[in-house]
Amino acid sequence: MLLELFIREHPSYMKDKKSLKSFNTFGIDVFAKDIISISHDDDIMKFLSSSKKQYPFYVLGDGSNVLFTKDYDGIILKMETKGIEIVSQNKEKALVKAKAGEDWDTFVRYCLAHNFCGLENLALIPGKVGSSPIQNIGAYGQEVKNFITKVYAISVLDMSFCTFINKDCQFGYRTSIFKQAQKGRYIITDVEFMLTIDGVPDITYKDIQNHLSATAPVKAQDVYNAVSYIRSVKLPDWKVLGNAGSFFKNPVVSVTHFTELKNKYPFLKAYPVEKDKCKMSAAQLIDISGWKGKRIGDAGVHVNQPLVLINYGNAKGKDILNLAKQIQNSVYDLSKIKLEIEVNIK
Repeated sequence: MLLELFIREHPSYMKDKKSLKSFNTFGIDVFAKDIISISHDDDIMKFLSSSKKQYPFYVLGDGSNVLFTKDYDGIILKMETKGIEIVSQNKEKALVKAKAGEDWDTFVRYCLAHNFCGLENLALIPGKVGSSPIQNIGAYGQEVKNFITKVYAISVLDMSFCTFINKDCQFGYRTSIFKQAQKGRYIITDVEFMLTIDGVPDITYKDIQNHLSATAPVKAQDVYNAVSYIRSVKLPDWKVLGNAGSFFKNPVVSVTHFTELKNKYPFLKAYPVEKDKCKMSAAQLIDISGWKGKRIGDAGVHVNQPLVLINYGNAKGKDILNLAKQIQNSVYDLSKIKLEIEVNIK
């Protein structure tokens, strides 16, 4: 109500609105009041000290983990800051710092080119470096929290420069303090990582093992290549079919709950995460609920990976969200598990 009143009192507020269709990987055609490119940290300070701060604003990387369900009645800050710095290194370790606007996969490839290992399991994840700690991105047996040493940010409240060490970030499964308790209070400027030099890569994930040679010594580049291939086969290209990757989190349930379900569905898989708890496959639950490959209008579920919801061309954000809610209801009816949405809903 307050926002609607503000707009009525400021009739020029959405006069020259800007399309966000090319700024989100779902390809949802919504609009914002303005889009401001952030090329330097000074641009953040200028915005926070300007009159435009009176409007709502949202920091956007590549728009690869967001679903817009309506026009955004505010300003989009598009992170475009660039720069990678080797802070220090010795024979075993390297400390590497990257600007928030650096493309994530470009950064991973930079590290591999310098024989800095650890991030190779996170190959081809769309998005920016600055988004990685917010979501605590993870894939194929690794999470970025295992490598982040510091997150640098600017406070929205007082424009002070802040540094968060790893434990300050309160990392959890696909979450952090920046997504929970301090959501919207900081704008991330840089992220620092500790990586190993010529380290032994993590190949515990079965799909990676199946793709690699059983005899040849495995290097980090081999894992990067394997993960890139697996992702290209399993996941649709968002430039062809709009999507935001995994839409739901894999649920963590009690071992007792999982055992009861496995008695009904012997093929179900789970992985231990802590005492008396395990992580199940959301994709399997969606599959056995009958949603794999289904389509309602231009909103659908990917035929190869049920975790991925698709915009087949002209779906609205609300269409995708309604589909997600139907899937949640079906999975709950079948398993008494409420799938949690991983994507940010705006």
